[in-house]
Amino acid sequence: MNRATKKVLLPFLLLVAMSVGGFGFIAQKESFFEIARNIELLGKVYREIATNYVDEIDVAQFMRAGIDGMLSTLDPYTVFMDEEESDDIEQITTGKYAGIGVSLGTDADGRVMIMSVTEGYAADKAGMRIGDVIVEVDGKNVKGKTLSEIRSMVRGEPETELRLKVEREGERKPLEFVLIRREIVIKNVTYSGFVSEGIGYVKLERFSVNAAEEVASALRAIQDSAKIKGQKLRGLILDLRDNPGGLLDAAVSIAGKFVPQGSVIVTTKGRDTTKVRTYTSPVAPMMTDVPLAVLIDGGSASASEIVAGAIQDLDRGVIIGTRSFGKGLVQTISRMPYNASLKITTAKYYTPSGRLIQEVDYFQRNKKEGKRKVFAIEHDTIHKPFRTKGGRIVYDGGGITPDVKVEDHEYTALETALYRKSAFLKFANHYRAKHQTLPPNFKADDALLAEFKAFLDNDRFSYESDAEKELQDLIDIASKNAYADALQRQLTDLKKAMAEEKERDFYRQKDHLLAILEREIITRYKGEEAGLIASFKSDRQLNEAIEVLNDKARYETLLESDHEIGGAVAPKKKPKTTRKKNR
Repeated sequence: MNRATKKVLLPFLLLVAMSVGGFGFIAQKESFFEIARNIELLGKVYREIATNYVDEIDVAQFMRAGIDGMLSTLDPYTVFMDEEESDDIEQITTGKYAGIGVSLGTDADGRVMIMSVTEGYAADKAGMRIGDVIVEVDGKNVKGKTLSEIRSMVRGEPETELRLKVEREGERKPLEFVLIRREIVIKNVTYSGFVSEGIGYVKLERFSVNAAEEVASALRAIQDSAKIKGQKLRGLILDLRDNPGGLLDAAVSIAGKFVPQGSVIVTTKGRDTTKVRTYTSPVAPMMTDVPLAVLIDGGSASASEIVAGAIQDLDRGVIIGTRSFGKGLVQTISRMPYNASLKITTAKYYTPSGRLIQEVDYFQRNKKEGKRKVFAIEHDTIHKPFRTKGGRIVYDGGGITPDVKVEDHEYTALETALYRKSAFLKFANHYRAKHQTLPPNFKADDALLAEFKAFLDNDRFSYESDAEKELQDLIDIASKNAYADALQRQLTDLKKAMAEEKERDFYRQKDHLLAILEREIITRYKGEEAGLIASFKSDRQLNEAIEVLNDKARYETLLESDHEIGGAVAPKKKPKTTRKKNR
């Protein structure tokens, strides 16, 4: 056994021994002997392979593969995390990290670039921009490194120096920045204000430790602003779209800002049926009589679903948008040796009416995928009816279904190709490089569209529509099976006509393309908040929420006891834009 093997194997065997000694509390139906037997087998298989396999193996990676394989038979949220990944969890839960105030991402060419700049931090003060491509970090060329690796290089200890070299469109030489890392506090509420006369709006993007405090501050500011303007606060919109969740306690506190004190917000039930925990609203609500609309979509998960589910079940407000993700599982982080962590699903959460809104039945999924049967009982993600406080019918096992369903804009083949090739991002960077300042009263117009089209032509942008793909398949089948020449000529003529029609697609989708370009360009000059505001006028779900809150009779009808959730569908409207985030 070589020294490297001993270094990894001995701590593992020690951990096995400690683990065997700690399983006395397992429920009686489980066999202590089986647990001890299988841990011993695992250790012996690992040792035999590590010491006797024909080729030299990386014993640490081999063990990690075993752990990951074992956990893959469970749900995707139960994961083992090494030291670096554990640091990411700390960032999510505390909402803090040390850096320069940027978010990084990759473009279609795989280059790592700055996707957003947070106001007030080092990068912003030094003049870094969205679209700056990172080429060196502290004198080290980053070519070939992954996004995760570069992100780790940019972050570090507070008050330490960071040297960045970036390429910027319009600059002949790379730009160099010397920055000092500071503790970055990640905002949970990224925007709050008014979206219409008397209609307040709060955009909540995550649930870290400060989320409830930020929401409370936003609500107070909206109330104070309405008083100063002499306006009646006619409604409030809480935007939880694309919010993947976070801390359970934060979700309970935020829901408590709207529902009566003492109301049940969520109940968690784990494997031990004696350890059922019910969370209730701890304080009096801030807004008791203000009509409330909550926006959700397929990106709203976990803590977002706790808040939306509580508001829906307690008939406190209307839910608008599309069905949420459906994550009804609660995770607990257990510290492991060597600065590692195990994030393990320990419970399921239930809304006030008793709904479990977990979407995926992992028992059935594993059986379908041919994985080993590790679950002793079947999961309970079946659709059952429940009733809200006021008697409305709701269902479990599939996320939160909105009271008013408003589909977001569905990407066309053209838009999908433009996003996939980072065309909007690149053009906005190109525009920013050409224009030192944003023109007064800037608005995306026909002249901008023509400039965008010329940019795409110069970049040799092309794409294949769904119709073209299917037609080409038909042409190939006709050729392969020696169909009549006349038919093949007709198909070829149809292909030419379709290509001409596709060229008109660009102008048919003019309004939507201009809305995207307007937001991207405004963001380059004024930041994410200004870009978000620019998108409000073409946000279908937001505008539907405004209409509902302005229509008292409709709002009250949606909350009546004979209303079945999912029965109300917003009238179809011509889609104008969609929200697109650089993540």
